Amino acid sequence: MIAEPIVYVSESALERLRVSAAHSHPLETGGILIGVTAGDSPWVTEVRTVDSPGRGPAQFILPRGVTQRAVRDARRADARLGYIGDWHSHPADVPASRTDLLTTRTTSLAMRRSVLLLVARHRGTTYALDMSMARGTRIVPCRMIPTGDLPLPAHQTDTTS
Repeated sequence: MIAEPIVYVSESALERLRVSAAHSHPLETGGILIGVTAGDSPWVTEVRTVDSPGRGPAQFILPRGVTQRAVRDARRADARLGYIGDWHSHPADVPASRTDLLTTRTTSLAMRRSVLLLVARHRGTTYALDMSMARGTRIVPCRMIPTGDLPLPAHQTDTTS
């Protein structure tokens, strides 16, 4: 049996995601997962929430062109960062839909690499988080490991004492 892929996620990104989902409730919201690769594992270091006119209680549509802009903005601050997937909330306690999975598979195939999908499901007073990874046509559940934030690049650290 193959172990679930591990995905590292900064605790600050998890908090921003939950706050965005709660603020948007009862409508869906979502956006982009930005990060780096740590060894063989993706590391989500930022969650970008994207305003979408195509959202409702059971729908979130990522507007065309926002992914490239979000990645470009993130790379201005830290050149190591890149797109690693999408996220959105479900105001009900339901998992990723067939449309969610198909979209993630299509993106993975187009990019010719693994792509993440994170769905925040409303459960009680909080949000349960489901992470999946598309590897070509396969989608597999992932194990999330909370982490601290990505350290600043060496050229941005303060070396004065």
